[in-house]
Amino acid sequence: MEQVISLIQVGFPDVRRLGIWGMGGTGKTTLAEAVFHHISNGFQSCYFLANVRESEEHGRLFQLRQEFLSTIMEDGNLNISTPTIGAGFLKDRLSRKMVLIVCDDVSNLSQFEFLFKGINQLCPGSRVIVTTRNKQVLIQNDIDRIYEMEKLDEGESLQLFCQRAFKSNYPTRYRLELSKMVLSVADGNPLAIKVFGSSLYGKEKTYQESTVKKLKQVPNPDIHKLLICSFDALDCEEKDIFLDIACFFKGENRDYVTRIMDACYVSAHSGIENLIDRSLIYVSQNQLAMHDLLQQMGWNVVCKESPLEPKRRSRLWISNDIYDVLIENTGAKTLKSMLLDMSRISELELKPEAFVKMRKLKFLKFYHSCGTNSKILLPHGLLSLPDELRYLCWEGYPSKTLPTKFHPRNLVELDMSFSHVEKLWEGKQDLVNLKVMTLNHSENLVKIADLSSATNLETMNLVNCTKLLELPSSLQHLEKLTRLNLRMCKNLRFLPSLYKATSLTTLILSDCSILFSFPEVSSNLRELHLEGTTIEQVPSSMESLSQLVLLSMEDCVRLNNFPTAICSLRSLEVFSLNGSPNITTFPEISGNITELNLGGTAIEEVPSSIECLSNLRVLNLSCCRRLKIVSTSVHKLKSLKTFYLHDCSRLEIFPEILDTMERLRFLDLSGTALKELSSSMENLIGLVELRLNNCENLACLPDNFYKLKSLKFLSLYGCSNLVTWPDNLFSAIGGASLTEMQRDLHGLSSLENLDLSGSNLENLPTSIKQLPRLKQLILRKCKRLKSLPELPPSLKHLDAHDCTSLEEVSSIKKLFEQAVLCKDRPYGFLEWIFSNCFQLDQKAVRNTRTPKLQMLFGHMVTLLKDYHQEFPKINMVITCVPGSEIPEWFDFKSSGSSINIQLPSEWYYNSSKNFPTFVVSTVVSFQEYSGVREIRIRCKCRLKSRNGDCHDLSCSFLTWRERIPGSELIGSDHLFLLYKTCFCDDDAEGGWLVETLASNKGMYNEAWFKFYPLLINWDGSENICCEVKHCGVHISFAKEEAEVQPSKRFKYQS
Repeated sequence: MEQVISLIQVGFPDVRRLGIWGMGGTGKTTLAEAVFHHISNGFQSCYFLANVRESEEHGRLFQLRQEFLSTIMEDGNLNISTPTIGAGFLKDRLSRKMVLIVCDDVSNLSQFEFLFKGINQLCPGSRVIVTTRNKQVLIQNDIDRIYEMEKLDEGESLQLFCQRAFKSNYPTRYRLELSKMVLSVADGNPLAIKVFGSSLYGKEKTYQESTVKKLKQVPNPDIHKLLICSFDALDCEEKDIFLDIACFFKGENRDYVTRIMDACYVSAHSGIENLIDRSLIYVSQNQLAMHDLLQQMGWNVVCKESPLEPKRRSRLWISNDIYDVLIENTGAKTLKSMLLDMSRISELELKPEAFVKMRKLKFLKFYHSCGTNSKILLPHGLLSLPDELRYLCWEGYPSKTLPTKFHPRNLVELDMSFSHVEKLWEGKQDLVNLKVMTLNHSENLVKIADLSSATNLETMNLVNCTKLLELPSSLQHLEKLTRLNLRMCKNLRFLPSLYKATSLTTLILSDCSILFSFPEVSSNLRELHLEGTTIEQVPSSMESLSQLVLLSMEDCVRLNNFPTAICSLRSLEVFSLNGSPNITTFPEISGNITELNLGGTAIEEVPSSIECLSNLRVLNLSCCRRLKIVSTSVHKLKSLKTFYLHDCSRLEIFPEILDTMERLRFLDLSGTALKELSSSMENLIGLVELRLNNCENLACLPDNFYKLKSLKFLSLYGCSNLVTWPDNLFSAIGGASLTEMQRDLHGLSSLENLDLSGSNLENLPTSIKQLPRLKQLILRKCKRLKSLPELPPSLKHLDAHDCTSLEEVSSIKKLFEQAVLCKDRPYGFLEWIFSNCFQLDQKAVRNTRTPKLQMLFGHMVTLLKDYHQEFPKINMVITCVPGSEIPEWFDFKSSGSSINIQLPSEWYYNSSKNFPTFVVSTVVSFQEYSGVREIRIRCKCRLKSRNGDCHDLSCSFLTWRERIPGSELIGSDHLFLLYKTCFCDDDAEGGWLVETLASNKGMYNEAWFKFYPLLINWDGSENICCEVKHCGVHISFAKEEAEVQPSKRFKYQS
């Protein structure tokens, strides 16, 4: 409502009109009523014209106008028989009265004109609000302020449905599943949610289930009645277009649909526009979309054409109906479209005459939602296909050719991907309407027939047609061809001249591995892909490609020179030679280039002429093993944002940055031979991410490195020779061999992610706490690290895997206090990984007096008792440490992976505000393994009631992850301590279930927990080489008021 009020701007001394537009049932009237009541006191006279469309349908529009004018004029005796009579009188009266008028549900322009005839000039300050499903009503009345109704989000939808169906705000587990099914149909439509919810209220479980199951198949009569009026207002052609979209083209690209429908209808473009204006369809990311209820309404219209005999309908989309029609050969001449997902049917053999009766079929699509093997067989071929076809898509078409009696003169798009065709047809065909031809992955295709008649062909896709040897010479005469994709046509040796194909803008020849000559193409070409070809030389004629924007010649292993003519390509923006190992010199190219990729080439030097590339944004020189020199002129690249130099193993010096480079955001110098960085690095004032991984020769960083105030991510993994450090710097110490550092660390104020893995440090400096935005600290394999100082309160993730000397982590205690008690710091989760930190294993460490993690974990849970009742700032805590026993203070412990507990009395008698949370713990035994990407622990909880009812909850924790594929191992047993604020279904919003359980907790007296460890390999497969040896559950309630609260015991310190 606030947005509408802000648009109408009550109080401004002008006349303003506002339109509220949306599909039926979205709450336009409700919103208009709310706004009307909210602002009406500020006007001299107000009137709400309700149900204008319905009034006209029942012949009451004149009466409505009379009532409206009488109220506005405050004259009960006013009687104006026709709109033209009294126009001057009305104009004079209304020009002196500030009024508020709402016209609800206006469906066409004539209604608005009738109601407002003679009163088009209102007093300054007046406001008119119009609600409609038809946007043109607003546009044609010059109402330029239009508020488009939005559907309810998931939370709002669920709450509204539960209020109507269950008279509560939140569902139980069973009701949640039921709610999801209903809401998937309603899709945020408020009226549908109310109607569906009310129909279920007070009904038995079996009735509810059967009703919900019916919703997706049979439209609710009240909803159908509401929506069908929009359909009935369409003309015949618009109705057909709407039904085509509902039954065939929903979700497809708008331009693609328009192109096909233009061959079927007089004005497809304006028809689609009108459907959009009437809120029957909408466009999302250039795809035609439609509310599920409107699609269901469209389906119902088609089904009513022949309720009992699908074969007599105009459109078929239900797999079983199509299967029956095809197998019985009963398709009728009324059929216009057929959409079949072959994944949903069993194998089907068609008779040759299967399509003979379907003379009016325009759209035919056989596709697979999963898999590619065709389930439709043609053991005896086909006699014909309908000549009226505009769109033919048959994935995996099983025959060698199309039927000889098929005349594709009306065909606009042909898609035979994954087909078995060897050639489409014999001889010459009339293809005057064909615009798109797709034969991707037709691996038996040998020949493309004559295309000289395909004068309107725009796109041709022949990806992975591995037996295709040549293309027809007629291709060069296709003046409208814009895109030709021949990727992976591995037996294609040469192309016909494409010089005359003047509309061709994109030519893709990637991985045509025996194509050795450069194609002759039109000067209008904009994109040329030659990746993976065997081209050895690029002819000087390339300079004629004056419109070329992108040229990619990656992995051209035989390419041994590049002509100087390349510099004449003034339009070239993206040029790539990655993986072309014979390129030894830096190419001279146009100054308009924005992206240059030379990774994996044999260049030895980046020349000073690079300064001419003033528009360059991306420069990739990665894996140039011979590169030794990068010119200092690189600092003149003022547009440069991304610079890759990783794995240039001979690069020892990074160039001086003699001037500021404000736009450079990303710099990767990993794996280079750098020994030091120049102090001029401070001129990279916009640098956000710097990678220096495995720079084993790097001995020092510049003293002024801390001046990189924009730096957010810094990684120095494996810089084992870094021996000296500048003042005012902490965040560049990964892999350092220093034993201790004492520095003032007030620099690098933007740093969020710091990777110091592989360091030889024994201690981190205490001033690390001064990094105010640090969220992630990675210390993996810091074998000599002994202790952690106080850490910044912003830290969320600490990974100290394999820090085998680490023995002091008490600072984590204060970090947790800060997270819980500091009100102004938002937290999503806290994660501390100490895997393979064997000095922290209480049992393994002998002669110790102070329990290291036992006390720490206990303190954390004490804080949680006070914390969990508040609105969650932290929804998850994960810790991992070597250990073989569940902490002693856990309420319930058990051997194995499951535990059954009796819920304590607090479960019954505490208020819902004191609803308990569960802290769980597991001991997991790991066998030796390698290659694991991540470890997850899933916990299932079943609450049991006295009468036998159960309520299932679950929670999943990502407890460990590897960042680089390798041989990382977790040795021995490990203890995991896990906490989640909302311990509930992963599929649900946590608060819904928690609040429901809180209000019904007296029902449950027993809980069963089961833990499932899951290891995920880098290839995505699952690894089962671990088991849960012990598990524990600790129930946390809020402390009684009499007890000392943690918030009173600890003070937050920054």
